[in-house]
Amino acid sequence: MSVDRVKARIMTVMRNLPPLPEVTRQLMAVMGNEDSSAADVAKVLSGDQALAGKVLKIANSSFYGVPNEVTTISRAVVIMGFTGVRNMALGLGTTSALREMSSKLDMNSFWSHAMANAAAAQVLAPHMQRRMDPEEAFLAGLMHDIGAYVLAAAVPDAYAEAHVGEEGSILERERNHVGFTHTQIGQGLLQFWQLPDPFGEAARFHHDADKASSGDQPLTNLVALADILACIHDGSFEAPAGESDLGRLMMAAGISTDNMMAAIAGMSAKIDDMQEFMHIAGAAGASKVESAEFGAGCVVVTTDEQRRQWTEGVLKSFGYELCPMDSYFNGGAGSEGVRLAMVDPQTLTREQTARLMPFLSSQPVQVCVMTDSETPPPQHLAEYSHLNFIFTRRQLNALLEETFV
Repeated sequence: MSVDRVKARIMTVMRNLPPLPEVTRQLMAVMGNEDSSAADVAKVLSGDQALAGKVLKIANSSFYGVPNEVTTISRAVVIMGFTGVRNMALGLGTTSALREMSSKLDMNSFWSHAMANAAAAQVLAPHMQRRMDPEEAFLAGLMHDIGAYVLAAAVPDAYAEAHVGEEGSILERERNHVGFTHTQIGQGLLQFWQLPDPFGEAARFHHDADKASSGDQPLTNLVALADILACIHDGSFEAPAGESDLGRLMMAAGISTDNMMAAIAGMSAKIDDMQEFMHIAGAAGASKVESAEFGAGCVVVTTDEQRRQWTEGVLKSFGYELCPMDSYFNGGAGSEGVRLAMVDPQTLTREQTARLMPFLSSQPVQVCVMTDSETPPPQHLAEYSHLNFIFTRRQLNALLEETFV
């Protein structure tokens, strides 16, 4: 199919989408006025009883955790804040519009990833060097892949082909099979809906580590980091960025490994809260991803403290038991339960791995070599299973299923 024909189909899909509700546009205008009050916002909301009812439900949901029932719109505005109301209205409006679109996209995977990104962005927002509004972060994360929805509706067969196999990045495969990327289309749709520019920029550049870490687009930086955490959390919708991109994004954001681990730990509760929001919005539910239940203990073999901290933090968030490296090699407490040894060859010499691997091969453990997504495992370690250093829950589960089932 020619690029012009694909473009025509995309434009048809976008033109057939309903515009954002008029009340949402009015809210954006009122909130853009510095003289506006909570009463002004409540007045606009009260003009749309359906939206007002949804906002009240969200204000009373676990999403906000208010101890006493919120019974008036003006009280909901005070609790949620101007930005919170605006973004909730935008979120409700965009999800409602998408429901009108016919798409072959796996909606469970789509919304699971969108919600995980929104949760991660919301948790990370207060820790950014340039502090971000958590509500704005939530909305940007929720909508960051909205272009995928449009492409799957406009050219379903070509878009499905782009998601087959793992050669090249998802953007490269989309360009080859479709002629456009979901990031380009996402920005175009958010501009079509007249949303603020930072949302469109986050949709367009969240896979572009150079742009996201430049310092010019802090919301894009945040969504790009959240996207990596969302992929780690599940991994069914797309693969995470590589180790070098992660490092650049964290440095630009002023985010530490501890911040990232805390975000991973806090994501599950946020995602559970968002289920109620998505139900109120009328969007598809998101599937819950569980860790494989093999009772597997893990040991991480590395000489780099930061890499150990990252890997052990991810494993712990998935529910796996950890055994310190020294304890494992000395037969200490917990060593008998280890079933997976994750070896980091980037921090070990060839002589060290030459002594290490025969020992591990003699133990009742699955040996896994960690590599960067852009670097194949060393030739002398090619016989062992391997995972990218930035691995996902599903990848780890698959590895353990292969070993223990």
